[in-house]
Amino acid sequence: MNICVVGAGMQGRIAARDLKAAGYEVTVFDNDKKSLQFVREKFGLKVKKVDVTDRQRFVTLIKRFDIVVGALPAALGFYTMKCAVAAGVDLVDLSYASEDPFLLDGKARNRKVKIVPDAGFAPGLSNILVGEAYREMKGIESLRILVGGIPQVPQPPFNYRITWSPADLVEEYTRPTRIVRNKKTVIVETLSGIEEFNQPPIGRLECFYTDGLRTLLRTMKGVRNMEEKTIRYPGHARLFKTIIECGFLSDQILPYKKRTVNLKEINLVYLWNVLKKGSEKDISILKIEIRKGGKKRKYVCIDYYDKKNSITSMARMTAYTGSIITQCIKTHPGYGVIPPEYLGMRKQLCCFIKAELKKRNIIIKKY
Repeated sequence: MNICVVGAGMQGRIAARDLKAAGYEVTVFDNDKKSLQFVREKFGLKVKKVDVTDRQRFVTLIKRFDIVVGALPAALGFYTMKCAVAAGVDLVDLSYASEDPFLLDGKARNRKVKIVPDAGFAPGLSNILVGEAYREMKGIESLRILVGGIPQVPQPPFNYRITWSPADLVEEYTRPTRIVRNKKTVIVETLSGIEEFNQPPIGRLECFYTDGLRTLLRTMKGVRNMEEKTIRYPGHARLFKTIIECGFLSDQILPYKKRTVNLKEINLVYLWNVLKKGSEKDISILKIEIRKGGKKRKYVCIDYYDKKNSITSMARMTAYTGSIITQCIKTHPGYGVIPPEYLGMRKQLCCFIKAELKKRNIIIKKY
């Protein structure tokens, strides 16, 4: 199988490396020469400098591949999906695009194309496990997902070190959050609903509302209550909420020294410099609590930075999940938009994904 990974960033390069190790022919597209040079020299991957925003050329180039892995920032995620449909090629997308992927379902079915959106950590692996529980428990009444990535050593002032795109982090913190209460989808304030809890062996943490349910809002039929919260060290949410309320991350255009600047763009540069300080050694945490009648189900996964290969846990959880989905999605009988929870609803696919994650020392405990 000939695979194209679009994006040579923190997630794309690890997904490409994993796919090559599994024996596939892999080519990485990116518009940044330094990123391409790194993946070519470090991992021995084929690379090509491509400006994906040149739609006609991009669509033409991806037509020769069997499948595309999208590892671009969220702002380009839906665009990549549309290009894949136009090219008639399957896509596994790791981005966190704000648009509804099901808008492309009809066109993808007509083209006999498979589109897997949100194929990373959470959404992604979390959805697969929810799909498994839905299948085994024959439905779900309540669902609660707590998930996040944190540094092993808290780095002030945010007690956080970024392991992905700063623009996508801000998007996560500013996008309205949808949850389900009494079988109705409602909007709650992002960064609200702060709870503190103790998580052995890590210690005291907090969680707060973010918009992570996404396709689950459509696919989980009959669920009475459903929510997802992001995990960080205590104090993180209040600090970021203050910054947002002060307008520092707005798209306001301001005059500065006889020119104009975008407030958000300037502050993203500053945030990147602050949030990349400290050790990249991180921890990923996923906790899922499910109920149906008198039955309870709980999943827990705590993963740590890979010292041997110098890979962040967040990259492991995101890129490995996307890579493994890429390796098995051709066996899914359907076409159109196939959210990750649908993979969990198919026993054979679900077992393959979990077994492959275990080979990579990602251990999921089920209670």
